[in-house]
Amino acid sequence: MLNPNPGWRAVGAAVFLPLAAFAAYVMTDNPFAHPSSLTFGFPDFAKIKDSDFRPAYAAGMAEHLREVEAIANHPEAATFDNTLAALERSGQLLGRVSRTFSNLVGAHTNDARRAIDREIAPQLAAHSDAIRLNAKLFARIRALHERRETLGLDAESKRLLERTYKDFVRSGAQLNEADKAKLTTINKEIATLQTSFTQNVQDRKSTRLNSSHT
Repeated sequence: MLNPNPGWRAVGAAVFLPLAAFAAYVMTDNPFAHPSSLTFGFPDFAKIKDSDFRPAYAAGMAEHLREVEAIANHPEAATFDNTLAALERSGQLLGRVSRTFSNLVGAHTNDARRAIDREIAPQLAAHSDAIRLNAKLFARIRALHERRETLGLDAESKRLLERTYKDFVRSGAQLNEADKAKLTTINKEIATLQTSFTQNVQDRKSTRLNSSHT
């Protein structure tokens, strides 16, 4: 999975409770704290409660930003391994909770999950921006992209580099700081509206289904 200056970090880490409390909770009681032992890493739904999602999301975002910050501030010059490969390996906890929650809220939702979805959507948008608008991180990716023909990359690695660079550019990495701030606000608003629209569609479908059975 995919940190900018302190201001951007503050946006990305603005979550539900003190981060230390989240980290302690996740490491001791949360089923997302470690990879599932089930076949192919399938989520163990028997152990997952709706109350697990908020703290897991919060800890996952905080952990991800720490990992990205380490990549962006790596003391050595950018290489494929210490930048692109490291970025791909980051965000494991956030990935586990996001994959599980997005499938549940889409296929087997309830009021609690819908509330979490509305709450978390703009925060995930800000989290993504905190990474893709990180000037130091983008500088490392750009440096690799400029030397991509001389790095001796195989086809898959070269494709990853080119795609990552393009994704960052399209996400606003080359904007000035004022425009980055505007973009972050817009992306949070879009995430909120998109979630509301999706839930309204679900409500409409549910109403029509219930009407057909009466």
